[in-house]
Amino acid sequence: MPRPLKSSRELRQRFDLYLDEREVDQIRASAQAARLPMSTFLRRVALRQQITVPPSAGNLERWRELAPLANNLNQIAHACNAGLLPEGIDPVVSQLAEQVRLLRMELLGVREGSP
Repeated sequence: MPRPLKSSRELRQRFDLYLDEREVDQIRASAQAARLPMSTFLRRVALRQQITVPPSAGNLERWRELAPLANNLNQIAHACNAGLLPEGIDPVVSQLAEQVRLLRMELLGVREGSP
């Protein structure tokens, strides 16, 4: 979870930066995509802090739609571990579960191996 924004009392140093219109538009678009004010976005970029772009509403909805499928696969995997399903299905179910997990992470914008 990102740190809370600093209060204006804590931010007492002003820094001027000259940009052309294209650069301002590009930075503004990136800040809006991250749902951050431009000043916060620029501060985080300059200090090499992590900027997490929230998932789109469409990706969140697809992620929610996958939840029951993932739950069903998990139940099948438990049944496999208990010996209740045909022989040889366990690796297939494990592969499916991993693919669903990776798809859910992709929809949330999380890269494999990132914090």
